[in-house]
This record gives sequence, structure tokens and C-alpha cells, in this order.
Amino acid sequence: MTVAKPQNRDFIRVGRSRIEGTGVFAKRKIPRGTRIVEYIGARVPVSKFLVEISEGKPASIYAFRLNDSILIDGAVGGNESRFINHSCEPNCEAYVFDDRAYIYAMRDITRGEELTFDYQLQRTIRSRVSKKDKEQYPCLCGSPHCRGSMIAPSRRRPQKR
Repeated sequence: MTVAKPQNRDFIRVGRSRIEGTGVFAKRKIPRGTRIVEYIGARVPVSKFLVEISEGKPASIYAFRLNDSILIDGAVGGNESRFINHSCEPNCEAYVFDDRAYIYAMRDITRGEELTFDYQLQRTIRSRVSKKDKEQYPCLCGSPHCRGSMIAPSRRRPQKR
């Protein structure tokens, strides 16, 4: 009987980012479709988070909204996934399964390349991204198609004919 060798899933390292502060980089080639890392941290009710913000407390920069009622605060008990920066042209994407968030490779990622995903920050009201929004949540990804903000573009409704 042969025993399968455990796979080494140690794909990433943390380092200085050209995008912003600290980033996450591939230690080796990561094939498209690979589950890279789970986004972990303290589970916080969204309602509590919103109350704290309305009271003037600073919002966690490592908040990942898991669903309508819970977010993950990577600043509390989080791992290196909290340092993955935003990009308007990302190489990774987040998926949620069974109330757990994972980061997957959207394409082959080369050794040394910085991992990014589109944060798609949501507005509390539906309107276009304003100049103030762009100032509060600027995007620094530097991609040719950068939209200038980490806020998700508003989805246009199809026009009636």
C-alpha cells in the first residue's frame, strides 16, 4: 500500500508591497484555481461593526464581509491573508463556502508576484462613486484599467426600450 505524501500548501510570504504597505507574495508558482489561503479572524456581527463606526470608532481595515450579518475581522486572530491588497485587475478572488472565506488563484501566478483581489467595497446607498468616495477609499493598484477607488462600480440597470 502506498501512502500519498501530504501536499505542501505553503504558497505565500508577507513583504513590502508596491501597492500599499504590506502585501502577500507567491513563494512559488501558484496554478489557476488553487485554493491559496483561508481568510480568518474574529467573527463580528455587521450590526456591531456599523454601530462602532457611527460612534466614531475607526473601522477595521481588515474587515471581510462574510454574509449579510457577519464579517471577519482579520486584525483579531487573523493570518497573513489580511495583507492581500486590492487591485482593479486582480489575480485572486474570494469565495465563501460554509461560512468560511477562501482566496483562490484566478490565473497562474508567478513566483514573487503580489497576490491581489478586488475588494468590491459596497456603499450603503445606491449611487455613483463620488469624488469623496475616491478620496476616502482610493485605489493604488496602478493597473491600466484602475477605477480609482476600491468601491465596487455600481451595476447599471438595463434600459427599457
